[in-house]
Amino acid sequence: GDRPNRLTQVIINLLSNAVKFCPEQRGEVMIRLLALAGRWRIEVIDNGPGIAHDQHKLIFEKFHQVNDPHAGKPKGTGLGLAISQKIVEHHHGRIWVESELGQGATFIVELPGSAHSA
Repeated sequence: GDRPNRLTQVIINLLSNAVKFCPEQRGEVMIRLLALAGRWRIEVIDNGPGIAHDQHKLIFEKFHQVNDPHAGKPKGTGLGLAISQKIVEHHHGRIWVESELGQGATFIVELPGSAHSA
């Protein structure tokens, strides 16, 4: 089916966002894949400006963008995270962010499955 292609789109979007918001010259992005009990967990971790707690749910809404204080205007269309959330939920998973301002961000995707079903 379309599962691998759509989920690849989600990961590419998260990586693209992480790179976009990382500081030039010293940006770091890490991706981690964990096999947990009955589910896969994918984490995309960056050392960008972070996201205020009150924005954590809003950034998954269509056209909502967090202003990057260093760039002046928002980057992108504001659709990537909303589309990513729809794809993940279609596959019975969930997506969320853990972040504090000034501390970078970790975007987490959890999907049902196990190492034996991969």
